[in-house]
Amino acid sequence: MGCAQSRQNEKSNMISCEIKYLLPELVQAIKLGQQCLYSEESPIKLTPIKEIGGIFCKLESLLPSGSVKMRAMYHMLYRLQQKKRHKGIEQLNLVICSSGNAAMACIECLKLMKQEKKQELQVDQTVSEFLQDDTPTDPGQSALIKDQQLSSKIKPYELLGQLFIFCKHLNELHQFSDLPNVKVINSQLNRSDTEIEAFKYAEDNGYDYLDLYNDVDVFGGYATIGFEIDQWQVLTKTKIDYVFVTLKSGALIAAIAFYLKYIAKNQLKVIGVMLYGSSRREQTICSQIIEGFIDEIMFVTTYEVEKAQCELAKAEEIAEFNSAIAYAGCKKTQYKNSLVVLSGSNVPVSDLSKLISKYE
Repeated sequence: MGCAQSRQNEKSNMISCEIKYLLPELVQAIKLGQQCLYSEESPIKLTPIKEIGGIFCKLESLLPSGSVKMRAMYHMLYRLQQKKRHKGIEQLNLVICSSGNAAMACIECLKLMKQEKKQELQVDQTVSEFLQDDTPTDPGQSALIKDQQLSSKIKPYELLGQLFIFCKHLNELHQFSDLPNVKVINSQLNRSDTEIEAFKYAEDNGYDYLDLYNDVDVFGGYATIGFEIDQWQVLTKTKIDYVFVTLKSGALIAAIAFYLKYIAKNQLKVIGVMLYGSSRREQTICSQIIEGFIDEIMFVTTYEVEKAQCELAKAEEIAEFNSAIAYAGCKKTQYKNSLVVLSGSNVPVSDLSKLISKYE
């Protein structure tokens, strides 16, 4: 394939000298990520494509925030919360640079953590009341009633802490203005300068800046996808030879590849798919890992990605543009026994309808 940058002649276990000292920490992050998964696994579904006998899709797009970023965000916030609690701090004050999916994932995780915190407090209170009350009662029934009362009082916008979102143009799908404890700070700077601005704001105010590119806890959250793919193959007795992942910042594909190749010792090939003309962020932990574990990098056109979006929509799977890049790459290769990680579904229905009309 002329469109691909092949790495098949390189040894998959090659690791740069710069990353070797981080291996124990990365492995530990993955183990912790497996322990604090917040929900059921995202399903793996066979999408019918006659010419290549079907493609398996891992539907990260079905997560509560509509994108894979919720995995990484929950793990990072969970670990941060544990560190804060050791210092006697319960409130999280967070700063993030994001125009949509990462900020939405953060909000969904903070909602979930607020709910978990209330349930913990309610359980403690129920136990205390039970120990002090001499009246014969059914503690199980009492706890159930209190849990129902608790759930009815939890408002969907209650967050564990406050969040400051730095962005230039907020994605139209995500409206945060009606959320208390969430403040959107519009910046006129470019992406890299906005990140610097957000980091300085966090530093000046003593808040925690959420770095989605160099935090090993983000890596640990994403790596759980590799764990689920490996386990799914064993449980369903399905052999996957190729895994396709959109290659953008590199965090997602690096974590998946690291787990499958280094932890699980799986012999499948991991292929990164990029849009022609795009570039990926360099000088990050993930970019160093990519060099050792990605078997191939290939490129697709905007036309191919939009066609892939339409095909997925007709198969009742919604994929945003970046998510469909991986699917377009898989179609282009026509490799059999392939699995595509669909990373997000946050696309306006109106835009998708126009797209389908365009290619009909």
